[in-house]
Formats: sequence, structure tokens, C-alpha cells
Amino acid sequence: MTGKVSTMEIGGDFVSNPIPQILATLAVATSSFSLGAIIAWTSPSIPDLERTGSLGILTLEDKSWIASLVTIGALLCGPFSGYIIEKCGRRSSLQIFAIIMTIGWCLMSTGLNVLVMCVGRFLTGFAMGGNIHITMVYLSEISEEKIRGILMSLTYIECALGILYIYVLGSFVSWFTLTVTNIVFPVISFCSLFFIPESPLHLMNKGRKKEAGDALMWLRRADSFEQIESEFRKLLEISLQPTSKNGDVIQENFSAFTRGNLGALAIVVGLMLCQQLSGVNAVVFYSLFIFDTAGTGLDPNMCSIIVGVVILVSVFINLMLIDRVGRRVLLIVSQLGMTLSLVSLGTFFYLKKENGGETPPGLSLLPLFCLISFMVTYNFGAGPVPWIMMGELLPIQIKRFGCAFATSLNWVLAFIVTKYFENLVVLLDIHMCYFLFGGFCFIGLIFCIMWVPETRGKSLEAIQMLYFPK
Repeated sequence: MTGKVSTMEIGGDFVSNPIPQILATLAVATSSFSLGAIIAWTSPSIPDLERTGSLGILTLEDKSWIASLVTIGALLCGPFSGYIIEKCGRRSSLQIFAIIMTIGWCLMSTGLNVLVMCVGRFLTGFAMGGNIHITMVYLSEISEEKIRGILMSLTYIECALGILYIYVLGSFVSWFTLTVTNIVFPVISFCSLFFIPESPLHLMNKGRKKEAGDALMWLRRADSFEQIESEFRKLLEISLQPTSKNGDVIQENFSAFTRGNLGALAIVVGLMLCQQLSGVNAVVFYSLFIFDTAGTGLDPNMCSIIVGVVILVSVFINLMLIDRVGRRVLLIVSQLGMTLSLVSLGTFFYLKKENGGETPPGLSLLPLFCLISFMVTYNFGAGPVPWIMMGELLPIQIKRFGCAFATSLNWVLAFIVTKYFENLVVLLDIHMCYFLFGGFCFIGLIFCIMWVPETRGKSLEAIQMLYFPK
């Protein structure tokens, strides 16, 4: 036995202490908190900007660009983050994006004009895209398999906390105060990253074996190199694999794109389509607008806070179910729940229209219940599961390309939904928008039932052999 209470040796095999991995996760997860804040910021801030006239008279086009430019920033960040993560390392890259995010929030807080606000939103989105990519890579490289899922899910919890933070604080303070307070979080992220090590795998790839060993010992809280020697040798083997310029194992021509690999990619792309065409970003970005438009007499800010709490609680529920119930079941329940929620919400707005613009008797709470059920079922499956299954379904030969393609598609769809939601409301009327999103969710339900495999409890090799034979 070692002198540490929580570190054990069983039968001569070293069992690491998870606390350093948790601390490292919390350090990088601060950026995920900012991600949630960036996403939700428009909900309380745009109505306040309109009331105060801080940016002058905001047109529909102005508001849609302010809301959607974060997704364009995240999309365009892909090539840059892919380059900088290998050039500077995971930890330093996260610090660079923390600086960019700080600059973005500072520009937004000036409130000079719509253009400066849009530039600030673009920069925060750019930083957001880089943080998502690098955080997932870093956590996958430092964490042990037995706790990897939980650690990566902590970032999703931080994102939900960021959304709730914006909804709560935005109910009591001005857009300016709300924006200024968000400057502190990337600063905290930047500073906290000094206290955790670089990814051992990255250090190994750069030939810095001594530093890689030290980092691995810190992460496993090992007393001697012998305790982590076996894992160290595995990292060394991985680092010695020949790689192409984009980081994938070398493949000749297009031989990696076999029928099985393309099938896996098609399912991942389908899951991303299901996620974004559910209209989730329209719900989160414009929650205050939705409650205000519903005209139920309820305080829109309080309704948004309730939705934020529900998002957080549902994320915790997903953590308990993801490895017990299975991915496919959660996706099916999620798509069904979102379909019913959106169709019900569309029905409410249709009945309100038919009632001369007045809320139908006895239905004043229906919009709140619909959005709560939508967010609960979204966070059961359609929110986190596509990202988890992307890592499980895509084989290593096309993982870098597949992840980049699916993530880019996700951001493109997020931009389209966010940018044109209010335009769509004007064009089709709000009830038809929710019927449309509900229709997409129903198609997603059929897709999940017919084509999405179950990956719970299966190794990556078993998934490929079972579902995607060459």
C-alpha cells in the first residue's frame, strides 16, 4: 500500500486516484460554462437592448446577426483550432482561446454599435468552437476509460450551468452588467490552466518523453514511474504510429472510405441533422421571445429561469441513464418527446391565433410545460448522445475527417436555424415553425428506430465489426 488513502495497489497493480483528473477537468470545463453563457446571452440581452436603445433601433436583420454570428465564428474556427492544437499543445491552445473570448466579451460590453457587437459575438463564437474541440481532445487523452464518460459529461453540466446563470442574472440586471460579468470566466479559465499538465500524449508526440511521464504521474497521482510504466508504454506505441498531415493513420488514396466506414459516417451525420433541425438553438436563443409572444401573463424571465433549471436537472438525469439504458433507447425517447412537445406548442399558437390573438382559456401554462418537456427530452438524448456516438461509431481511419465534417455541418445548421428563426416566424407564422420542427423530430424518430445501432457496453472494435463490416 502507498501512503495515500485513496490510491491503492491491488495484487501488485496500481490503481490511480481520480482526483487529479477531476481537477484537470474542472479547470478546462470553465470554458464550457462560458459556452453556455454565449449561447443563452441573446435571450435576455436583445430585448433589453431594444428597450434601452443602447445600439439604436434594432432591425430584424440586426437581431438575427447578433444571435447567429457565434455559430459562424465556431464554424470558421475549425481549421485554426486543428492547426494550433498540434502546434501549441492542448493547454496553451485553450489559453489562447480564453484570451480571444475575453476580447469578444470586452467588445460586446462597449455597446458602441451593432457592428462592434457583431464582431464581439463572432469572436466569442470563434473561441467557443475552439474550446469545444480542444476540451474534448484533452479530456479524451488524460482520462482513464472507466471515468472518461463522466469526466466528458461534466463539460455538458458546466454548459447547462452557464445557460442557467444567464437566465437568472439576466432577469435582474441590464445587458451591460450581464456582459461585463462574463469577462471574468475566461480569465479564470486562463489562470486555472497553469495548474494542470499538458496532455501526456501530445508531449509524447513531440518527443518530450520525460515531461510526458511527469504529466502522467501527476494525473494518476503516482509515487513512482513504475506505477504508470505500462500506460506510458501504450502512449509511446500510439505516438510511434505513422500519421498523415491531418493526423489520421496513413491510408492510400480513398481506401479508408469503405462501405462500412461510410455507413458509420452517415449515421453520425444523421444524428447531427436530428439535433439541429429540432430547433433547439431557436428555443435557447429566443426563449424570452417565445414566452413574450405566447402572451400567457406569466413573467417571461421567470419562465426562462425555470427552463434553465430544467436543462441542468435533465443533464444530471442523462448522466445516470446513459450507461444504464443505452444510447439508442434514449435517442428514441428523446425524438418522441421533442415531437410531442413541439406539436403541442405549435397547437397552442394556432389556437391563440384562431382566438383572435388571445390566450385560449385554461392553456396559459401550456407553453411553459411544452418547453420544459422539450428541453428535458432533448437533454435525454438528442443533445449529448450524438457527440458521444460520434466518438464511438467513427473508425480511426476517418475519425478526424468524420468529426470535422459532422461538427462543421452541426454549426452550419445551427447558424441557419438561429439566423432565420424570426424571419421564418414572419413568413410562416410561429405555429407553423413549431409544426415544422416537430416534423423534423418525427423524421428523426424514424431514423433512430430504423438505422441507429446500440453502442452501450461495446468496445470500439466490436462496434465496427458488428455494425459496419468492411
